Amino acid sequence: CSFAVYGKQWYQRRVRGEEVCGAIMEREKHILDLEIFERDSSDPKRLFERQARRLREEKQRAVLHRRIKRTDKVVRGRVSKIRDRLGDVVTYQGREYTDKMDHDLTEMLYWLQQERRQSALERGGMVMIDLPPIDPSAIV
Repeated sequence: CSFAVYGKQWYQRRVRGEEVCGAIMEREKHILDLEIFERDSSDPKRLFERQARRLREEKQRAVLHRRIKRTDKVVRGRVSKIRDRLGDVVTYQGREYTDKMDHDLTEMLYWLQQERRQSALERGGMVMIDLPPIDPSAIV
């Protein structure tokens, strides 16, 4: 995590920047943990295993989501302090971080689904066909 330190309040910017960087890195680690977990737990073969495993999965998923929610509060608080007190915007890989936070989980699940689709297509387990458009006059 890096940040620019400039202007009259350089010391305050540096301290706040280090605080928010630490919180962001912790949150990103939790997001990565959840992504790894979801990738493993999305295997359809697991549905044929014992119910106890699925219950453990659900408990683990809840723990990961709680961790993310807890760090979200910390990050949002620190980002808002930087915005309100210093007038700076916190970005991560060129994107405003609060916007990234709002969409992280949805985007992660979307891309995991795309990976599963691609994998299924490569294995030949999924056939994509083009259907003709529906004729609105044929609908009763």
